[in-house]
Amino acid sequence: MKHNVYHDAINWAELRKDHPIGQDFLQFAKQSRDEIRAHQDRLFKRCVARAWQIPFYQRLWGEAGIEPGDIKGLETLNSLPVFDKSDIMASIDANPPFGDFGGIESGPNGRQPVIMHTTSGTTGNPQVLLFGAKSREVQSLMLGRLYQFQGMRPDDVVHSVYGHGMINGGHYVREAVTHWTNAIFMSAGTGVETRSAKQVELMRDFGTTVIIGFADYIKKLARVATELGIDPVRDLNIRMISGHLGREDKNALSEAWGGVDCFDWYGVGDTGVVAGEGPDRDGLYVMEDGQIVEVCDIDTGKPVPDGQPGDIVCTCIHKDDVYPVIRFNTHDVTKIVSGKSSLGLNLQRIEG
Repeated sequence: MKHNVYHDAINWAELRKDHPIGQDFLQFAKQSRDEIRAHQDRLFKRCVARAWQIPFYQRLWGEAGIEPGDIKGLETLNSLPVFDKSDIMASIDANPPFGDFGGIESGPNGRQPVIMHTTSGTTGNPQVLLFGAKSREVQSLMLGRLYQFQGMRPDDVVHSVYGHGMINGGHYVREAVTHWTNAIFMSAGTGVETRSAKQVELMRDFGTTVIIGFADYIKKLARVATELGIDPVRDLNIRMISGHLGREDKNALSEAWGGVDCFDWYGVGDTGVVAGEGPDRDGLYVMEDGQIVEVCDIDTGKPVPDGQPGDIVCTCIHKDDVYPVIRFNTHDVTKIVSGKSSLGLNLQRIEG
């Protein structure tokens, strides 16, 4: 049986049509809500069809009394059971080492190309993350175009402090920048991989203009630069920071680097980028060509009204190959941002 290699497993024309980039993405984001919903519904049905081929979903949905044909479209989405990391870990425990949530052997052309990473394991044992070629490229595209939306340019030099090894983060952002932007990428990694002092010297020597990573370490690099006698403002040329800012003081981070533009984005290992700030900094725009976000009550699991806090429950409508993700509860809390976008975009927004 023929087995597709990575690039042959992707229908590139279809990928670019379903997940536009650049000005095409902005045109998609300015469509009516009905048009965006129709796009999502088409991709959702494709994900459901794939999920029914995978034992994890056969069990999850079967135990809820759901049969093939019951899921008509997005109108039935919130009637489906949610799952979370504990269910994935149980799947791995029962079916080591990869679990039964990934359809590794059940592709249309035999064994599919699979990219494996893990989570960091900060809340327990590291979790296996499985990606198909198509879903991996789409999540990279969505992050690359978000960086561009935030202001990354083709002439930028991008310094990444995301970790590597088995952890997904550093590899993911490298693919996003190198595959879907024209910027030069410097894969410095964490302070363990490249000493902090050396990172500052690299930024100076290669003319870094953008830093991406976690806020606490990026802030530390500004302190290290000062200790080395390198002025973060005068001697370096940083103009943009993008990363997981969370509850960090964005103003303090910006001031540490001379008042640069700082942008937040959100995603977890199972989903890839879900949402990110735009130049208006009025909430995080959900990447709705690839993600559907529900905000659900922490206790009841029911969707809450806009403006009320709840768990992020994510359906990744771009993941229809190895590991479909349909109603995954991240247990991260947010709320829907109401009101119109000043950029004229009709995408859903959530708080960072």
